[in-house]
Amino acid sequence: MSHQIPRLVILPIDEIRPHEEYDRWILLRIVGSLKLEGAVHDPILVDESSMTILDGTHRYWALKKLGCSSVPAALYNYNSQSIRVGCWYRCLNKPPPTALFRLMKLRPTSRDEALRLLNVRDVCFSILTRGESYVFDWEPEMEIDVHDAYQFMAFLEGGFKSRGYGVTYATELDAVEMLSSGEAAAVMAPPPITKEEVILTIKHNKLFTKKSTRHVLPYRPMGINVPLSWLQGSAEEASEKLQELLSRGTFQRMKSGIVIGGRRYEEEVYIFELRTSGGGLSDTNSQA
Repeated sequence: MSHQIPRLVILPIDEIRPHEEYDRWILLRIVGSLKLEGAVHDPILVDESSMTILDGTHRYWALKKLGCSSVPAALYNYNSQSIRVGCWYRCLNKPPPTALFRLMKLRPTSRDEALRLLNVRDVCFSILTRGESYVFDWEPEMEIDVHDAYQFMAFLEGGFKSRGYGVTYATELDAVEMLSSGEAAAVMAPPPITKEEVILTIKHNKLFTKKSTRHVLPYRPMGINVPLSWLQGSAEEASEKLQELLSRGTFQRMKSGIVIGGRRYEEEVYIFELRTSGGGLSDTNSQA
């Protein structure tokens, strides 16, 4: 196994902690996929110290819903400088009405300035359009609360969806490129979230809104295909079975930027493949 692969284990499901809510439609799709395929393709990514889920929130909630007592996990050192926190921008398929900007008292500015103000958290959030961009200022004397910013953006997102807008999620860079190319008509951009705020969310038993954080790691294991039946009993026994499974295969390194299941991964991806009796590698699938 490559030295780049984080430690892979089976953990009791109640030991790990989500920091985000889930999207019920995504959850239902993943529950259906797990039932149909009978296996968890990819491990949930977890901070080994705080047991915070870094990636795999919907897999966690889906396994809870299916009554599983344990989960496959890849353990990371969240304090490492090689791990950073990004966020998901919301891409709209139609431009918001200009009356909304006046109603919300959004301040017009250039796209570059809107992004600069957002990244230093001088504004609550931004709406980028193909022409002018707009920022929503924090109230005077208001304490900056990133949870409030995301809750307000979730409220706006729900309002757009109820009015027939298509909303997709993209990385910061991809969203701006989609806007420039005309693939998106507008982009809602939230402020960045820090690692400290993620950990405080866990400590205070709070949750960010769905699709808030996007953890970028130096490497990510995928394709381990753990049977659901292993996750119904002892985590210790399942962990032994996992180690035996991993001993019968190898991880194939994929360069950063690979697209799997419609998602582009900024980190290197390592896909597990079992060795066949002839010494070759068998095909593996990937779960969204």
